[in-house]
Amino acid sequence: MSSPRSAIPIPVQRLASETGGTYVAPSGRHADEMDGGAALVHGISHDSRSVAPGMLFCCVVGRHHDGHAFASEAITAGAAALMVERVLDVGVPQIAVPSVRGALGPASAAVWGQPWRRCAVVGVTGTSGKTTVAHAIGAIARACGTSCEVMGTLVEPHTTPEAPEVCRRLSEAADAGTEMVVLEVSSHALALGRVDGASFAAGVFTNLSHEHLDFHITMEDYFDAKARLFDGRCEIALVNVADRWGRRLAAMATGTTGTVVEWQPSDIEDVTVSVNGLSGRWRGRPIRCGLLGRFNAANVAAAAATASALGFDNSAIAPAIAAVKPVRGRLWPVNGPGDDITVLVDYAHKPEALAAALASARELSGPDGRLWAVFGAGGDRDPSKRAPMGAAADHHADMLVLTSDNPRSEDPADIAAEIAAGAGGRHDTGDGLHVELDRSLAISLAIEGARAGDVVVVAGKGHETTQVTAGRSTPFDDAIVAADALQIRRSARQ
Repeated sequence: MSSPRSAIPIPVQRLASETGGTYVAPSGRHADEMDGGAALVHGISHDSRSVAPGMLFCCVVGRHHDGHAFASEAITAGAAALMVERVLDVGVPQIAVPSVRGALGPASAAVWGQPWRRCAVVGVTGTSGKTTVAHAIGAIARACGTSCEVMGTLVEPHTTPEAPEVCRRLSEAADAGTEMVVLEVSSHALALGRVDGASFAAGVFTNLSHEHLDFHITMEDYFDAKARLFDGRCEIALVNVADRWGRRLAAMATGTTGTVVEWQPSDIEDVTVSVNGLSGRWRGRPIRCGLLGRFNAANVAAAAATASALGFDNSAIAPAIAAVKPVRGRLWPVNGPGDDITVLVDYAHKPEALAAALASARELSGPDGRLWAVFGAGGDRDPSKRAPMGAAADHHADMLVLTSDNPRSEDPADIAAEIAAGAGGRHDTGDGLHVELDRSLAISLAIEGARAGDVVVVAGKGHETTQVTAGRSTPFDDAIVAADALQIRRSARQ
């Protein structure tokens, strides 16, 4: 594997200086074999399996693996230098730092020529809405004539890739002439330093609600991670002040960020929703787009405010909003015009997001239509959100079908029972609550059981195309399974 052509060789000693590290020459018994000070770095990786000749290998110390143990493997693959927390007896120069994880971002930015300076980068963070907001900003920018790429959940294994990959992708985008990149920035990415050393033209905060507490432990920790995007690395901070966390964040950002722009969902006025999308008014101008659901007005408001803050003309932004289309797996319609029910696939896998998706779906049902919720909860993840998810569905939906959603190492039946414990209102008895742990059968049960005018929301996995059970990942796509069930329903009606 060769390094991408846009990597600019950088001397190891200079890289040590730029990252605050200490340059360490090759060990004594190897010192005569090479001029360590003249070594050039042509790329960077923290995975020994992806090291190519000329790269800097970063010995990250993680939860389960210590990168120092793979240094020899990386050198054999051609690593020109190492970044370490403890100096090793090896024949290549090293950069010693207190934390390799902490230095990985700045080192990646240096190796890839500070790509943040070569195109406008917009970071989007928050519990819900990151993907839709990011794609909406991209659509508006392109409609206004600016080339734009979106990086995030729909195309990456992680919402935000590790720093070497982020910088590589940004550098290649800049080299290709891309003027703007919109990057989803997760709380994990911020906590783990994946965008350290970065600078953003703008940072967007959507909201904060219960999520990822298996990692962050408390909501305060979760908030602190999100707030790192606004610690001075953004030129403009765009913050949703309808969220109590957002109001707190806006006050904090005022001391670290040059420009703070406050926005809120109510910036989109006179909202009307239908199966064809939503319409309304933004800053006195009529707008419409193909996004389904009232809650998406907040995402449109965020995208429009961001475009305006970045210098796009409001008179151009309003009509450009029409270019915003439904994002795969985000209240994504999978039924056709000939179907007598509406089926939506959504990524909602937390209480507030599930409640918002179901509330929006309710508005799309017929006058006597029922709302079905097909969902589960991920295994080996924060269990405290399961009962609240059951309560949210109990409040908003008429029919609940509890099923598996990446149970991982946990028993799917136990997860379903924890969800059911929260659905103890209208659905504790009778036919309103079903448990079908086979997700394919659960989707079929709802679509087959729906009456004309009903809306079925299949929530939790959205765009994902695999199901993880007992350590095994198998192909599974909610949209495909739902489309197959709809085809069977159509055939039965003919």
